[in-house]
Amino acid sequence: MNRKKKLSHHKPNHNGKNRKTRKRVSLNRALEPGDGHKKNKPKKDISVDEAERRNLLKQKRAEHANLVRQEWLRQRQGPAKPCCETDEDCEAKNKWLMKQLKSIRCETIVDAETGVKVSRVIPLSFERRSDVWPHMRHFAKVAKKAGYTRHW
Repeated sequence: MNRKKKLSHHKPNHNGKNRKTRKRVSLNRALEPGDGHKKNKPKKDISVDEAERRNLLKQKRAEHANLVRQEWLRQRQGPAKPCCETDEDCEAKNKWLMKQLKSIRCETIVDAETGVKVSRVIPLSFERRSDVWPHMRHFAKVAKKAGYTRHW
């Protein structure tokens, strides 16, 4: 295939750039408002029924948004549920989580304030696991004693 031949089906400009020179090309827009690029387009006349329907939809959306927001706030502000029922369960879960943490590769980061390297940082991917994050309240203390630090 001859690469020099112009592809006649291609437009010379694409995404505001000339295909040949790759330089940005100004768009040749019409200067007169009647030539297609009107600055102030006339608004459509909306019937009274349509306006009422739109207002009703806006009200329903606002009510739904308030309900969702109230439910979210209720869940966030409620008391935290205990993750483990007894101390034995908590200790067993801490041992299991420590075993899981030792099996993964921990991160080493540089502290932005002091410039010191901090090793054995618990990865966010581990903390955010669905079987780990409910227990991070009590497991963080155990991990700190074992020499691990959290990401913040």
